[in-house]
Amino acid sequence: MNRKLSYAENVVHFSGWFLACVVSLVKLFHAQTDILENSTNIHHTLRDLNPGWRILSRLKDDSDPEWNTLKYFLRTSWFYLLLQFCVSEIIRRTNISVLKYWYLISSVIFIVNYLGVRQLALIITQPIVFWVVIFAGGKSISVWLTSILFLTGYNSLKYKYYFWHFLDSEYITDEEVFLLLFAVAWVNLRCISFCIDYVESKEKLNSSQDENNVRLSVAEHTVNMFSYVLYLPVLLVGPIILYEEYDKSFHVKNESLSLRLKRFMWDMILYAMYSVILEIAFHYIYFLAMQSNIEAVKLLPSVALCGGGLWMGLQFHVKYVISYGTTTAFARLDNIDAPPTPRCIARIHLYSQMWRYFDVGLYRFLFKYIYKPISDILKCYLTSSYMTCKLLSSLVTFIFIFVWHGTTWSILVWSVLNYLGIVLEYFGKNIGKSEKYLWFRQKVLRTDAIESRFIAMLCVPMLGLSAVSNFYLFADSDIGDMYFGLMKWPSLVNFAIVYISLYCSCHVAIALQDFPSRTDVKMYNKTA
Repeated sequence: MNRKLSYAENVVHFSGWFLACVVSLVKLFHAQTDILENSTNIHHTLRDLNPGWRILSRLKDDSDPEWNTLKYFLRTSWFYLLLQFCVSEIIRRTNISVLKYWYLISSVIFIVNYLGVRQLALIITQPIVFWVVIFAGGKSISVWLTSILFLTGYNSLKYKYYFWHFLDSEYITDEEVFLLLFAVAWVNLRCISFCIDYVESKEKLNSSQDENNVRLSVAEHTVNMFSYVLYLPVLLVGPIILYEEYDKSFHVKNESLSLRLKRFMWDMILYAMYSVILEIAFHYIYFLAMQSNIEAVKLLPSVALCGGGLWMGLQFHVKYVISYGTTTAFARLDNIDAPPTPRCIARIHLYSQMWRYFDVGLYRFLFKYIYKPISDILKCYLTSSYMTCKLLSSLVTFIFIFVWHGTTWSILVWSVLNYLGIVLEYFGKNIGKSEKYLWFRQKVLRTDAIESRFIAMLCVPMLGLSAVSNFYLFADSDIGDMYFGLMKWPSLVNFAIVYISLYCSCHVAIALQDFPSRTDVKMYNKTA
C-alpha cells in the first residue's frame, strides 16, 4: 500500500470516497422511486421492470442482456461442464495424448445439442477459413486480413434479417442468440492467437538447423487448433486464453485433484454469492431499465446521475467478475493458467491501468499480437521518437478494439476517448520525467506527500473523462452525450462535490495501486 501520505489522511480519503458512493446510490434510489411513483406514464414505458422475487415484493430490472445471457448459460450448461471435466480428468490420467480430441468432440456435441447444427456451422466457419489460410502458406498479414474481413462481415450481417433467418431464430431464445454473437467474437481472437503462433513457430523451425526439432503433422496441428478454438469453458462468454497458455496445460505437472477441486468449490461459492448480491441490487436500482426512456433519466438530479454512473460501472465490473471467474474456474480444473478476474474499477484511476487490469486476457492478446509487433516494426523502419512509436502502436490497437467490439457510433466514441486518455497519460508521464518537472518537484513540491496530492489533483479530470467515456460502452450514445452535457457548465456546488469525490477516489486508487487483488498474477509486460 502507498505510504506517502499519513494514515489519518488516507482514512479521510477512504471515508470521503465511500461516503460519496453511498450517498450517490441512495440519492439515485430515492429519485428513481419518486419518478416512478409520480409519473405513471414513464413507469409504463419501462418494459424491462418485471416482477421480482416474492420475498422482496419489488419489481426487478431485467434490462441487461449480457447478465441474462450469462445466467442462462450457467443454468443450462453447468452439469455438462462438470461432466466434461470428469471425463477429461480420466483421460488425463490414462492417455493424455487423446485429451485434445475429447475437448473437440465434447464441444461439438455441446453446440449441436444446446444451440443447433446451423449455429455450429456458423461458429466453425472462422477456424476452417483460418486453417485454409495458414496451411496454404499464409503469413501473419494474411491472418490479420482474414480476421478483419470476418469482423467486418460479422458486424454488418448481425443486423440483417436474412442472417437470423438462416439461424432459424424463431426456435432459439434471445439468450442463445446472444451466446452465438459472443462466441463468434471470441472464436475470432482464438483463431488469431493460434494462427500467429503457428506461423511464427513454423518460421523458426524453417530457419533452425537443429535436426531434433519436432515437426507435427497437419492432422496434429488441425486437432491442436480446433480443440483450442472450441475449448468449451470459455467458448461462448470468454475470456480469451492465449494458445501458449492453453498448450502449456498439457505439459505442466498435474496439480493435485483435491487442491483443484477445493479452489473450484470456493470460487463457485464466492461467485454464487456475488450473483445473489447483484440480483438483489437489481430489485432496488432501476437505472439500466430507465435508459429505455431518456426523458426519465433526465429527470434525475445531478447527484443521482452520479450514482447512476457509479452503478453502471459497479454492475459492469461484478457481472464480468462472475462471468470470467466462473468460466476460468472450469478452465483451471484442466490445469490451464487462466487470466485473473477484473480488478475493481473503483480502485483504478488511469486509463492504462484500466486496460491492464480489467480484462487481463484481452490485454495480453492486444499486447502480444498487435501492440508489440507494430511497435517493433515502427522502430525498425521509422526514425521517429520512442513516444511516436508508442502512440502509433496504441492507435492501431484501438482501431482493432473498435472493430472487434462492434462498429457502432457509441463504440467509436468510447474507443476515441480511451485513446485520447492514453495519449494524455503518455504526455503526462513524459513531463514527469523532464528536467523542468524534476526542478518543480524539488523546489516547489519538495515532499512525496505534496507530490502525491498534486498528482491526484491532475488525475481528477482524467478519471472524470474515463468514467464518461465508459458510459458510451455501458449504455449508448444518448446516455454518454447526456453525461458530457452535464460537464459543460456545472454549478459551483456540483463541481466541488464531484471534484472532491473524484480526488478522494484518485487517492484511494493510488494507495491501493500495488496491492494485489485475490486472483492477481505477476504483472505482464507493460503497454498502452
